[in-house]
Amino acid sequence: MDPTWYIPRRTVLKGALRGVVAAVGLPFLEAMVKPLYAGEPDASQPPPVRFGALFFPNGVPPKAWNLTGGTGPLGELSPILSPLAGCKELVNVISNTWHPACNSGDGHYFKDAPFLTGTTINKTTGADINVGGISLDQLLAQQIGGDTRLPSLELGTEPPRSGVDNNVGITQVYGGHISWSTPTTPVAREINPAEAFDRLFREQAADIDPKAIRKPSALSGEDELSLLDVIDADAKLTRQRLGRDDQRKLDEYLQSVRDLERRIAHDQREAKKSRPTPKEALASMPSLFDAVKAWRSGDARSRDHTAHTRLLLDIMAMAYWTDQTRVATLMMGISVSGRNFSFLDGVNTNHHDTSHHMNDADKLKQYEKISTWHVEQFAYFVDRLKSMQEYGRTVLDRSCILFGSGLGDGNAHSPKDLPIVLAGSGGGAFTTGRHIACQSGERLSNVYLEILKAMGVKQASFADSTGGLKALA
Repeated sequence: MDPTWYIPRRTVLKGALRGVVAAVGLPFLEAMVKPLYAGEPDASQPPPVRFGALFFPNGVPPKAWNLTGGTGPLGELSPILSPLAGCKELVNVISNTWHPACNSGDGHYFKDAPFLTGTTINKTTGADINVGGISLDQLLAQQIGGDTRLPSLELGTEPPRSGVDNNVGITQVYGGHISWSTPTTPVAREINPAEAFDRLFREQAADIDPKAIRKPSALSGEDELSLLDVIDADAKLTRQRLGRDDQRKLDEYLQSVRDLERRIAHDQREAKKSRPTPKEALASMPSLFDAVKAWRSGDARSRDHTAHTRLLLDIMAMAYWTDQTRVATLMMGISVSGRNFSFLDGVNTNHHDTSHHMNDADKLKQYEKISTWHVEQFAYFVDRLKSMQEYGRTVLDRSCILFGSGLGDGNAHSPKDLPIVLAGSGGGAFTTGRHIACQSGERLSNVYLEILKAMGVKQASFADSTGGLKALA
């Protein structure tokens, strides 16, 4: 029997037909989501492969990042990469890649916004933003996102900015996004860990009984009606009367409604069968719930930058483990991020200022410490995924986790020789524990093409790719 707080989708849609305007304004309700229950795995359904992208702004000091030697086993690590020492057999460090199409303008925005698209953005100070293509994560969300409640999850540690960056004459909207569902539609990110947790797991997560098994329910095909189909004509007419900026906002809003419907429809399908979740995942949910409660309480120790970042990473990892989504991104800062890193020993300034080191020895040292901090967070995430067991494997075994920045040397605003690490074997698609020293000028889009293959997406090309990266596959 369904819990008394559960609201069937037909109830929402019947109300929509009686009052379309009121229904469109309905927010995502926890009561629309079936809870997670543990069960035995179906041997005919192997664990899925996940994709993640952890982005950091402002590049790195190359001399402290770069590895020596050619392609081969990952040996001695550079100073910045040293936090990976405990998991270097699980990652590949990829050198000498870049996005040629991102080298068309000065500043950070031309490199950061298309980090996952590999395209050229439209330079504008207004609303006519265009990044030139769909991002890797959103292509994956479109192809495989229907198998999970959330097609993708977007997280961030800093909110986006609005207005114009007068230093380079471009809208700052570009700097707050790496996920693009269309060339003109950035995907909003969740900054608040508590909101992200609620979106995924409900308030009742700490009370889940790991011994219970979800029972089939009798939802009918009546629920397949889309609210957006009902209001389609009115929406198109309204859109024609709006300016370009408002058209984009309306498109984003209607897409959020479509996503809501997809989540509800997915829960319906899953409710018709017993969908297992690893018992270990449910057993560890209370500790994550407690961390989120500490965040809600405003405890300063839970809200420093490191704690904030790691809580988002924990939520992202749990979303994979419970199969709420298989595609996720985290921006550990926006373009031109002025995040103050004085909480690190030996650092007394902000990230962006330090990245413009002008070869000053003191600034380079601080820049190195900040870059190392970002690698430490990546190593933390790799360890978390490695610790998560599912059906005799780890979540990391069946993941492709991309870590990197849209800039090489931040001082030069260069998109060349990008700092890129790939964790996980993608379910056996990659051999890990290696340094892959590409020929100078290798396109990062070729790496992305290999990721698409590992995720089961058949794609002849991506952005400006010239074929896969054979040394990686």
